[in-house]
Amino acid sequence: MAEQNYIARMRAKVGHDGMIFNTVFGVLWSADRSAILLEKRSDIQKGWGFPGGYVEYGETPQQAIVREFKEETGLTVQVKRLIGVSSEIVAENRWGDAQETLAMGFEVTLVTGELQEDGDETLQVQYVPVNPEPLMFVPQAQKTVHQVINDNEQSDAVWLRED
Repeated sequence: MAEQNYIARMRAKVGHDGMIFNTVFGVLWSADRSAILLEKRSDIQKGWGFPGGYVEYGETPQQAIVREFKEETGLTVQVKRLIGVSSEIVAENRWGDAQETLAMGFEVTLVTGELQEDGDETLQVQYVPVNPEPLMFVPQAQKTVHQVINDNEQSDAVWLRED
């Protein structure tokens, strides 16, 4: 039997009570910076998402985004820089849990690999043009992609946003 992930282990202890989760997402631009690598997720029917996920106990956010990219896209990436942090508090997520999410966004660069969906969590992965702005799978990601696209010309831009 596969080991439960960190979130499942913690939820088994605290139930639906509020918890704070650290997540990461990565922005991998196309060579001409006209498109961002995004994914279609198996658990959401419409919209795109950034490659990323929860930071597991014992790993750094930078290690987490490298792991998540490899798992979800087949690509090995390297963290270039932190581009921003956002937070969102929900009284009840789709599993019935109270949750605060702190999302750290990193611009990453490609090291090696070929695009390959994992077929489980990620159904499709591709470079999606940023004009028009892609439809994202949750409101927080929509605000984030808007921020990322608008800051594209300012390579040193870092943002902190409370939703």
